Amino acid sequence: MKTALRWLWILVVCPLWAQAQVQYVTERPRVEEANDPDVTIRRIELTDRYTVIYMTFYRRSQQAPPYRRQSPNRLPFPFPQESIETTTINFQPSSRLYANQGERSFRFIRAENIPVTERRGVRPGEQVDFVVYFERLEPGIEIFDLFECNDSRGNICFNFYGVHVNNPLRRQPQPPAQRQPQRPAPRTPAPEPEPRVEQPPVTVTPTTPEPVAPATVSIRGVIRDAKTQKPVLATVSYQLLTNDRPLSDTVRNDWQNGSYRIAARPISIYAVSVTAKGYLGLSDTLTTTRTDLVRDLELTPIEEGTKVTLRNIYFDVSKYDLRSESFPELDQLVSLMRDNPTMKIRLEGHTDIVGDFDANLELSRNRVKEVKSYLVSKGIDAGRIDTIGYGASRPINKNATVKERQENRRVEMVITQK
Repeated sequence: MKTALRWLWILVVCPLWAQAQVQYVTERPRVEEANDPDVTIRRIELTDRYTVIYMTFYRRSQQAPPYRRQSPNRLPFPFPQESIETTTINFQPSSRLYANQGERSFRFIRAENIPVTERRGVRPGEQVDFVVYFERLEPGIEIFDLFECNDSRGNICFNFYGVHVNNPLRRQPQPPAQRQPQRPAPRTPAPEPEPRVEQPPVTVTPTTPEPVAPATVSIRGVIRDAKTQKPVLATVSYQLLTNDRPLSDTVRNDWQNGSYRIAARPISIYAVSVTAKGYLGLSDTLTTTRTDLVRDLELTPIEEGTKVTLRNIYFDVSKYDLRSESFPELDQLVSLMRDNPTMKIRLEGHTDIVGDFDANLELSRNRVKEVKSYLVSKGIDAGRIDTIGYGASRPINKNATVKERQENRRVEMVITQK
């Protein structure tokens, strides 16, 4: 009897439980652009916790790409041997999924059948099937970019742009008659691996690769006064985020026409901030492609009654603890208040309509108090900062979609005294 129950659990209950964890499946998703033609996405599964991406690397070309090596003759007598050129691959743990033009990012969790530190070799004609796990995409995000590494050094990078996935805003309940569990389509079994033949150890002679000049594109545009539309002389600071060692620099725009230009790397993400005397600072995150990115920027003059949204302030869901990604924006506000010692401000907190009204009201109050505490910890007099929380009472849109609710979750700053 116990044996029968055990087999019933294995054959019936376990498959249904595993299937219940997968919410949406996209077979062979549409991809607008891939970094390497030898890499494909076979399947994407969205569970309640993860975005699971099934990928395949297949080196078709016999010509060795970077990181190649040759197997020397290890026999004690001369014997002709064919050189075997091997590609090496891994998956960078710093990879991210990006959506909404880089506004939302989702962290890498783990990988299966591909290393994340050392590199594994792949011979010409060999196929490697592997799986990578990321944080769960927010419902409603149906197009995203996968950025794994920068290929300026000739690395093989598993980068995909414009990946379309089935991820509706909310799950539509099925009629009772259709709530029978459906078995997923059978997967094509992977070819059985060839029997491994033990090879003598290979000694690799390290070589110094020739430096390769990275390709560049430009981020350019015009910086204007938000009210008068006249050019503004400003300082533009930028930092490369998609790199093992972040690179940063500063440029000045043209005082006559307000134009600026940043020499950037293609397929990368940059944090850009703009400052000018007599104006509120501006921060933005820009994603480059393989062509120039044109982005005009408008600065708001410092005047009493001016209200702006602090766009790069982040909190954990339903909490008021500031996340570290918020510090650059707040540090810029600290610098602004130091440069204008008579200026006073009011911080206004807002939430979306999801949840209890009173709880959202309290949450908005606690969040702006947390922002004030950070400014005070940097030396700003607490008497120069007022706070107020409005909860969900002052939305700026209809709160109908995920994007609109995200826009309503905001911290605004009002200049009460110049």
